[in-house]
Amino acid sequence: MNLVRFLSFLLPVAICASPILAQDVGAMAGDAPAFQNTFYIGGGKARTDDAFDNDDTPFSLGFMHQLAGRKLILGGDLGQEGTMLDSTWGQDQAVEQATSYNLLAGANVVDNGRFRTDVALLLGVREDTKDCPRSYLGFQCYADSDPETDYKGNFGAVLTVSFDRLTLGVRATGESTQVLAGLRF
Repeated sequence: MNLVRFLSFLLPVAICASPILAQDVGAMAGDAPAFQNTFYIGGGKARTDDAFDNDDTPFSLGFMHQLAGRKLILGGDLGQEGTMLDSTWGQDQAVEQATSYNLLAGANVVDNGRFRTDVALLLGVREDTKDCPRSYLGFQCYADSDPETDYKGNFGAVLTVSFDRLTLGVRATGESTQVLAGLRF
């Protein structure tokens, strides 16, 4: 089910991004250097050490931007990884896949025009638990209130290697290890 939602989100993003990617970079003389942004998607293997860990396939979406004239890279990353204990919709600590919200800070370590290597530290938060009083009318929570969500820290690293517009890489956190594929623009 998560894969279907992910793919249904990715298709409109790809359609919207295609005019940007189709532009002639050589025609933008005077603008910032070409290929300063990277968009990636990732998928991989969950780290599941016990029976109460979620073992759904983790995935992530991310964006990195190199500041003009500097090697500093900043970005953001949204992931579906790890375990969240869900006590909503009448469940009692059901094992679900957690969502993580992360910031990326790093540097460009190699850049010779067509070939590039970037490395970034990933810091963020990940859902740990969702809890609320049980609803007797079929709502997620009593009186249709929002659930209380607790978060844990999320940390890791992202390494990408790019050739022209194609980017491949690895994203590793305490919850999953993922292979990345993306585009520079």
